[in-house]
Amino acid sequence: MANIFETARAERRANKFSKGLDSAAGLAQTLSGPGPFTIFVPTDAAFDQLSDDQQANLLDDPGKLTKLLQYHIVPGLFTADDMLDHIFLKTLEGQRLRVWADIYETPLGEEEITTGSDAYGYIVQDTVTTATQESIKINGAHVLVANVSADNGVMHIVDKVLVPQFMIL
Repeated sequence: MANIFETARAERRANKFSKGLDSAAGLAQTLSGPGPFTIFVPTDAAFDQLSDDQQANLLDDPGKLTKLLQYHIVPGLFTADDMLDHIFLKTLEGQRLRVWADIYETPLGEEEITTGSDAYGYIVQDTVTTATQESIKINGAHVLVANVSADNGVMHIVDKVLVPQFMIL
């Protein structure tokens, strides 16, 4: 299995993030280290939501780019299930990411189900688990693909670039 840096680099939908990791001072070495790390990787479409000027500003300012990328990396191993037990995750950049699951607001229906029944087992093991994992948001970004394993961590693909507070792009 590859390390978390190689895993993020191999993700076809995240070429812009991977290029940033290559150019940011020390991040490739850090992510190739023992870890564990949890990394939230925005898709290329997420970067395309930023204006051309914002993208150019990031590429022209290595310090800002490094800070932005560090904000996507959390020391420790946090799977989707683990994140449901946390409200905040502290990043390498120093600030925290807010974790939220939409499932908390989703009505599960009115029908009564007997605890020991097959229907209950199906709902608990399959439906609720999948729905919960798909409902996770990190600072408002939806987790599109969760729990991509690597030797030294786990990667989650998100639909939005996470920007630290007080950073102007």
